[in-house]
Amino acid sequence: MRRLLLIAGLVALVARPALAWPDRPVTIVSPFGPGTSQDVLGRLLAPHLQAAWGQPVVVTNVVGAAGTIGVDRVARSAPDGHTLVLTGDAAIVVRVSMAPRPPYDPQRDLAPVTLLGFTPNVLVVANSNPARTVQDIIGQARARPGQVSFGHAGPGTSQHIGGEMLAQMAGVELNGVAYNDPAAQIVDVQTGRVTMSFQSGVVALPRVRDGAWRAIAVSSARRMTALPDLPTVAEAGLPGFEAQAWLAIFAPGNTPAPIVARIHADLVAAMGQPDVRARMAELGIEPVGSTPEALRDHVTKEIPRMAGVLQRAGIRPE
Repeated sequence: MRRLLLIAGLVALVARPALAWPDRPVTIVSPFGPGTSQDVLGRLLAPHLQAAWGQPVVVTNVVGAAGTIGVDRVARSAPDGHTLVLTGDAAIVVRVSMAPRPPYDPQRDLAPVTLLGFTPNVLVVANSNPARTVQDIIGQARARPGQVSFGHAGPGTSQHIGGEMLAQMAGVELNGVAYNDPAAQIVDVQTGRVTMSFQSGVVALPRVRDGAWRAIAVSSARRMTALPDLPTVAEAGLPGFEAQAWLAIFAPGNTPAPIVARIHADLVAAMGQPDVRARMAELGIEPVGSTPEALRDHVTKEIPRMAGVLQRAGIRPE
């Protein structure tokens, strides 16, 4: 009987029609510019996905409005699995509580695929800045009210939240400067045009290692694997400080479940490749690779939590 059931199962498997996807190139939208975490991770995964899918996988940058423009393009795309977005917390769980709200509802208009990983931010200054600690920066802000600035990638990003939280928790005034162009922000941090910035490991680590920037602290609750000797902001005198970003893949809402399942399986397989894991570690990305259901639950929990973070940090909610 057991043998007959096994044979029946094999027959059913063979008889099941193959998933006719993808039948043309797949586009992964990165809502931030070249060299950012989203862009670098997308280009790292693309060759492995292309090999698995037998179709070209193209990463394209659609920037602006803290990632919401790129996410909106994918939310409006055909739900056939040929257009995906590799985005993060700002466009999915932060901007929905800020004015103006994005034109999409992330829980209705996007299909979660997988939470790729967490990206702690590194608080950095130019090497010419004498600051060595978080307390040094706080001292600069107290000595020059309103003149100490921090660069960020737009309202609602973890960079922005980190700067505002630091100001609020330390009781100092910091001047936030938003950048659509990550290259311009990098130059301005390096030259000291902006005093400091919370930068992803992807951007910060190479510049810290070559001596262009100085790392002051890490924004996550725990120390960064790639910089184990660097204290957290909380350890440096602001208990409870945490402003950590995350990265995830979404498809347009109503994408068929079998396609979502296929994309998820192949993404997780790609993340398990030794070259991908090694590069993610170098870039300070802590890998996850969740199920679609776990990502959906994560988004559901994070939206109200981040609304509270915005309020406590003094960032204008809707």
